[in-house]
This record gives sequence, structure tokens and C-alpha cells, in this order.
Amino acid sequence: MKKLFLALGALALLSAGPARAADAVADFYKGKTVTIYIGLAAGGLYSTFGQILSRHMTRHIPGNPQVIVQHQPGAGGLIAANNVYNTLAKDGTILFTPNGGMTRRVVLGEPSARFDPRKWNWLGGWSEPINDCTVWSNSPATTLEQAKTTELIIGAVDTGSATYTNPSIVNFFLGTKLKIVPGYGGGSQVRLAMERGEVHGFCGQFEGWKSVKPEWLAAGRLAHLVQLASKRSPDMPNTPLLSEFARNEEEKAIFEFVQSSLEDRSMVMAPDVPKDRVAAMRKAYMETLRDKEFLAEANGQQFEISPIEADDIVRYVEKAYTIKPDAIAKIRKAQGLD
Repeated sequence: MKKLFLALGALALLSAGPARAADAVADFYKGKTVTIYIGLAAGGLYSTFGQILSRHMTRHIPGNPQVIVQHQPGAGGLIAANNVYNTLAKDGTILFTPNGGMTRRVVLGEPSARFDPRKWNWLGGWSEPINDCTVWSNSPATTLEQAKTTELIIGAVDTGSATYTNPSIVNFFLGTKLKIVPGYGGGSQVRLAMERGEVHGFCGQFEGWKSVKPEWLAAGRLAHLVQLASKRSPDMPNTPLLSEFARNEEEKAIFEFVQSSLEDRSMVMAPDVPKDRVAAMRKAYMETLRDKEFLAEANGQQFEISPIEADDIVRYVEKAYTIKPDAIAKIRKAQGLD
């Protein structure tokens, strides 16, 4: 009988373990503020998504902390990334959404990136990004072929962001005449520059047009030159992928590396955050992406939510580090890094 009581007691302790862990996480987050850092200016795609997420995620985090958004633009998001990774609170109250192909930038040797994407605590992603180079439909050139002989002015965030490096790749390998003008704080500022007539277009994320300027799409005011993703978007069935312009296997490998950024719409926590808090936040994030109230608001803003599990992003990041050195050298040259 004594052995039976001991066994039952041990079983009770084991079953109580997860409950105690959950209580500890809830106790930690109760009354605290969780901050989502956005590395771009307010008003753009990431900012809008972060604001929507903040209004719903609190319901799914143990302890129901307040969730807010803070913008820290600069260096195409790298200032915020470096701060979250190296200096900001690592207790689990800071979240960060990478942007601009940050893993690719680190693999290519971005000197101002002081973090290792393989060490982030990945929570998951809300969908695969579709990047595209888009101009006014009445621009001097409305196809890549035309852009080989006619200059188009393209606004960009800075020389390290995908808004600059993507059109640089197109120019280098395909011979287009895209005049890239960096210095804008985010996609919202580039679109304003388009309205002012400062630039013809922008190489950003297609969903930014859908969520911020759907009336431009509906009115046929935009022409899409090329898209960068793993496959053609249903929204742009007639716009070619960058990889479709590859003339050999090396270019195909380079273009596929450049056009894919599965981690670009993800959420991360810094290294060294306690594992139980990472697990709880990962669960909360993915639950929020499937929350009916969240989806209603996100879909109302033209966001397409197709959750990507953290493990899939981890595999993508690891694969990015397998690109050959010769290909890296050519990409760096194309981007003006060497």
C-alpha cells in the first residue's frame, strides 16, 4: 500500500509539472507590457499588421499582458534587430518582426548586422511574402524588357534593405535601367513619393498595395514588372518570377536565393529568453493567427493570413546558409557591396 501511495504521489507531481509551468508563465506576464518592435516607419505593411496583432494577441498570452507596438526605423530594420538581439530585455517581453530579407543580408555579410538568425527564437510567420517591382501604369516603361532601354526611378528604404537590393539584382543580371533612390522611412513614404511624382515605383511587398492602396490596384493604376517569391501569386498570374529570367543554373540558384524570404513575415524573440516563455509565446502567436476576431480585422485590411510554423522557418534559415561562396560573391557585387 505504501508503494501504491508513493507511485500515485509521483504521478501527481508529474501531471502537475506542466500546470505549474503554465502558472509560472502567467504569473510572469500578468500586469506586464509586451512590446512588438517594428524596424520601419509607421503606416506601412508591418506597422499595420503589428497594430492589428497587438489588439488580439493579449487574449492568447498567459497572464493577458498589454501588447503594444513600437517603431524603430533605420538601416532597413537592422537597428531594431540589433537592439532586440543584443541589448533589449531578454525576459520575454520583447517581440520583433524581421523584414527586408534579414537572413539573406546576414548570409551575404551585412557588416552592420550584429545577430545570428539561427539563434533567434522563431515563433512562426503569418504568410510568405510576395515582393514585386511595381510602377505607375503610365510610366515610361511598364515591363522589364522596356526597362532595359528606358530609365525608371524606384524609391527605396536604404541600401541594405530588399527595397534596394532586389532592384539592384535586377539591374546587374538583366541589364535594366532602374534608378534606385534610397532614403525613405518605409513603404508608406515611397508611395507618398509616387503620388508627388518623385519616383515611378517601388520594389516592396505586394500585400502593401492590397492593404494600403487597394484603390490603386482596383483602378488599374499599377504595372508589375517582376515578382519575387517561391511561386507566382494568384494576384499577379501574368507577372513573371525573377527566376524565370535565369539563363543558366547558377543564375537560377542566385535568383531563387534572392526571391525567397520565408522568414520575412515572422515573429521572433531574442536568444536566452526562458524556454517556457518562448513556448507560451509561440503558442499564443499561432493561436492569434487563427483567431476569428483577428482574422476578421486582418482580412478586412486585405491581409492574407497563411500561418507558417516556426520549424519550417528554422529549416529555411538553415538552408540559406548553404548557398555557394561563388554565388555569394556575385550577389555582393550586384548589390555594390564589393
